[in-house]
Amino acid sequence: MCGFIIYASVLTNTQQLSVKKSALADELITSAYIQRFNDELIKLGASRVPVELVKSRTEHGRVYHQIRLKDCCEKAPSAEVLSEGEFRIVSLAAFIADMEAEDSGAPFIFDDPISSLDQDFEEASVARVVELCRKHQVIVFTHRLSMLSLLEDAAKKEGIEPHIVCLRCQPWGIGEPDEAPLFAKKPDKVLNTLLKERLPRAKKVLQGSGVNEYEVLAKSICSDVRILLERLIEKDLLANIICRFRRSVQTSKKINKLARITAKDCKMFDELMTKYSCYEHSQSDELPVSLPLPDKIESDLEHLKTWLDEFKKR
Repeated sequence: MCGFIIYASVLTNTQQLSVKKSALADELITSAYIQRFNDELIKLGASRVPVELVKSRTEHGRVYHQIRLKDCCEKAPSAEVLSEGEFRIVSLAAFIADMEAEDSGAPFIFDDPISSLDQDFEEASVARVVELCRKHQVIVFTHRLSMLSLLEDAAKKEGIEPHIVCLRCQPWGIGEPDEAPLFAKKPDKVLNTLLKERLPRAKKVLQGSGVNEYEVLAKSICSDVRILLERLIEKDLLANIICRFRRSVQTSKKINKLARITAKDCKMFDELMTKYSCYEHSQSDELPVSLPLPDKIESDLEHLKTWLDEFKKR
């Protein structure tokens, strides 16, 4: 009986199975993963970062990897040698390479993926994040306007329309979804919001509650019209060649659009910028500047809307 039990335990020993499983995993997974990692470094603009992905061990059919410094004469942890931006970009490459192993279509969620990155990595990283949208749902959290601008530009190049949601911190201590702030919206959408929502509300307050309460809303609208004018100049008149939240000056297929600008366009913007700047500054007691009535603001906004439609067709 004892001999039979020993023989049975030998036959049911899973060690050889584990060894074979580990060997297959090593052969089939390691080389493919390392290749994807190297490809991701190139896509993320980090091919110059001196690191390599090597197998550290295989255990129970699982292959474990480690990021090491290339051609380093002394053993040193990569986290102690790489800059914060380099370490972040390498980690991002390893993560995407791992997730892309299976064509699962699982969503990606990034929390400020280019935070702490060197400028050289920013545009390449954003382009890669947007590229992932072709196979995955991608959600990006960021508090950086430059990141939002880069994402919008990269998405436009790929023919992707991003959905922007603003999270506002509320007095009760939590953030809640809200519309994107004015400076994050496209000028034509800001025009529609002012004309169809903000201005009608101000008219109603003027008629129902009087001038004092109206002026609070009118002051806010005039301030936003001033911001809108700046955005129109930046995004449309000057063809988004220079953006305040973008490092590069983009002239490709854009600089010729500057030839559309006329002296009449410049005069219009000069007059409106001067007009709506007055409401942003204190005025002399002897020469006060009264806030415009809704009809006056509406007239200016309709004029801008007509101009924008016509300018885009030039």
